[in-house]
Amino acid sequence: MKKFVFPLQKVLELREYEEDKAKLELGKAVAEVERIKRLLEENARNRVSANQSRKDTNDVIILMNIENYIIGLDAKKEKLLEELTMAQMFFEEKRDLYTKAMQDREVLSKLKEKQLSEYKKEVLKEEENALDDIVKNSEL
Repeated sequence: MKKFVFPLQKVLELREYEEDKAKLELGKAVAEVERIKRLLEENARNRVSANQSRKDTNDVIILMNIENYIIGLDAKKEKLLEELTMAQMFFEEKRDLYTKAMQDREVLSKLKEKQLSEYKKEVLKEEENALDDIVKNSEL
Protein backbone atom coordinates (compact mmCIF):
# COMPACT_ATOMS: atom_id res chain seq x y z
CA MET A 1 0.00 0.00 0.00
CA LYS A 2 1.19 3.49 -0.72
CA LYS A 3 2.42 5.90 1.96
CA PHE A 4 -0.07 8.18 3.74
CA VAL A 5 -0.30 11.61 2.14
CA PHE A 6 -2.46 14.34 3.64
CA PRO A 7 -3.82 16.29 0.66
CA LEU A 8 -4.04 19.53 2.63
CA GLN A 9 -0.52 19.31 4.11
CA LYS A 10 0.62 22.61 2.55
CA VAL A 11 -2.45 24.38 3.88
CA LEU A 12 -1.81 22.86 7.32
CA GLU A 13 1.80 24.05 7.22
CA LEU A 14 0.64 27.54 6.25
CA ARG A 15 -1.82 27.59 9.14
CA GLU A 16 0.88 26.38 11.53
CA TYR A 17 3.11 29.21 10.30
CA GLU A 18 0.29 31.74 10.76
CA GLU A 19 -0.35 30.39 14.27
CA ASP A 20 3.34 30.70 15.16
CA LYS A 21 3.41 34.23 13.77
CA ALA A 22 0.28 35.18 15.74
CA LYS A 23 1.79 33.65 18.88
CA LEU A 24 4.93 35.73 18.41
CA GLU A 25 2.86 38.89 17.93
CA LEU A 26 0.88 38.04 21.06
CA GLY A 27 4.12 37.62 22.98
CA LYS A 28 5.26 41.06 21.84
CA ALA A 29 1.96 42.57 22.95
CA VAL A 30 2.26 40.92 26.38
CA ALA A 31 5.83 42.21 26.70
CA GLU A 32 4.69 45.75 25.91
CA VAL A 33 1.92 45.63 28.51
CA GLU A 34 4.40 44.35 31.11
CA ARG A 35 6.95 47.03 30.17
CA ILE A 36 4.40 49.79 30.71
CA LYS A 37 3.30 48.26 34.03
CA ARG A 38 6.93 48.23 35.21
CA LEU A 39 7.27 51.90 34.24
CA LEU A 40 4.10 52.71 36.18
CA GLU A 41 5.46 50.89 39.23
CA GLU A 42 8.75 52.75 38.95
CA ASN A 43 6.86 56.02 38.62
CA ALA A 44 4.86 55.22 41.77
CA ARG A 45 8.04 54.41 43.71
CA ASN A 46 9.59 57.69 42.56
CA ARG A 47 6.49 59.59 43.67
CA VAL A 48 6.56 57.96 47.11
CA SER A 49 10.25 58.82 47.40
CA ALA A 50 9.59 62.43 46.35
CA ASN A 51 6.77 62.72 48.89
CA GLN A 52 9.13 61.45 51.56
CA SER A 53 11.76 63.99 50.50
CA ARG A 54 9.16 66.74 50.74
CA LYS A 55 8.60 65.85 54.40
CA ASP A 56 12.33 65.86 55.13
CA THR A 57 13.11 69.43 54.02
CA ASN A 58 12.08 72.97 54.85
CA ASP A 59 13.97 74.74 52.06
CA VAL A 60 11.42 76.47 49.80
CA ILE A 61 13.47 76.10 46.62
CA ILE A 62 13.93 72.38 47.21
CA LEU A 63 10.23 72.04 48.00
CA MET A 64 9.35 73.80 44.73
CA ASN A 65 11.69 71.51 42.81
CA ILE A 66 10.17 68.47 44.48
CA GLU A 67 6.67 69.76 43.69
CA ASN A 68 7.61 70.29 40.03
CA TYR A 69 9.11 66.80 39.95
CA ILE A 70 5.90 65.33 41.39
CA ILE A 71 3.83 67.23 38.82
CA GLY A 72 6.06 65.77 36.11
CA LEU A 73 5.66 62.27 37.58
CA ASP A 74 1.89 62.70 37.62
CA ALA A 75 1.89 63.82 33.97
CA LYS A 76 4.08 60.83 33.08
CA LYS A 77 1.69 58.55 34.96
CA GLU A 78 -1.26 59.82 32.93
CA LYS A 79 0.66 59.29 29.70
CA LEU A 80 1.66 55.78 30.80
CA LEU A 81 -1.94 54.95 31.71
CA GLU A 82 -3.05 55.98 28.22
CA GLU A 83 -0.27 53.87 26.71
CA LEU A 84 -1.30 50.95 28.91
CA THR A 85 -4.89 51.19 27.71
CA MET A 86 -3.74 51.20 24.09
CA ALA A 87 -1.33 48.30 24.73
CA GLN A 88 -4.08 46.28 26.39
CA MET A 89 -6.39 46.88 23.44
CA PHE A 90 -3.58 45.79 21.10
CA PHE A 91 -3.05 42.71 23.30
CA GLU A 92 -6.75 41.81 23.08
CA GLU A 93 -6.62 42.14 19.30
CA LYS A 94 -3.53 39.93 19.05
CA ARG A 95 -5.05 37.38 21.44
CA ASP A 96 -8.15 37.15 19.26
CA LEU A 97 -6.00 36.70 16.15
CA TYR A 98 -3.95 34.00 17.87
CA THR A 99 -7.10 32.19 19.02
CA LYS A 100 -8.51 32.23 15.49
CA ALA A 101 -5.21 31.04 13.98
CA MET A 102 -5.04 28.24 16.55
CA GLN A 103 -8.60 27.16 15.80
CA ASP A 104 -7.96 27.23 12.04
CA ARG A 105 -4.89 25.04 12.49
CA GLU A 106 -6.67 22.65 14.87
CA VAL A 107 -9.41 22.01 12.32
CA LEU A 108 -6.88 20.77 9.79
CA SER A 109 -4.83 18.91 12.40
CA LYS A 110 -7.90 16.97 13.50
CA LEU A 111 -8.81 16.24 9.90
CA LYS A 112 -5.29 14.95 9.29
CA GLU A 113 -5.46 12.78 12.43
CA LYS A 114 -8.80 11.37 11.32
CA GLN A 115 -7.54 10.59 7.82
CA LEU A 116 -4.35 9.04 9.23
CA SER A 117 -6.41 6.87 11.56
CA GLU A 118 -8.58 5.72 8.67
CA TYR A 119 -5.44 5.04 6.62
CA LYS A 120 -3.98 2.91 9.42
CA LYS A 121 -7.23 0.94 9.71
CA GLU A 122 -7.18 0.33 5.97
CA VAL A 123 -3.54 -0.81 6.08
CA LEU A 124 -4.31 -3.16 8.98
CA LYS A 125 -7.33 -4.53 7.11
CA GLU A 126 -5.24 -5.13 3.97
CA GLU A 127 -2.53 -6.86 6.04
CA GLU A 128 -5.15 -9.10 7.67
CA ASN A 129 -6.58 -9.96 4.25
CA ALA A 130 -3.08 -10.74 2.94
CA LEU A 131 -2.39 -12.98 5.96
CA ASP A 132 -5.75 -14.71 5.52
CA ASP A 133 -4.88 -15.36 1.85
CA ILE A 134 -1.47 -16.78 2.85
CA VAL A 135 -3.07 -19.04 5.47
CA LYS A 136 -5.72 -20.24 3.01
CA ASN A 137 -3.11 -20.96 0.33
CA SER A 138 -0.89 -22.83 2.77
CA GLU A 139 -3.80 -25.01 3.90
CA LEU A 140 -4.42 -26.17 0.35
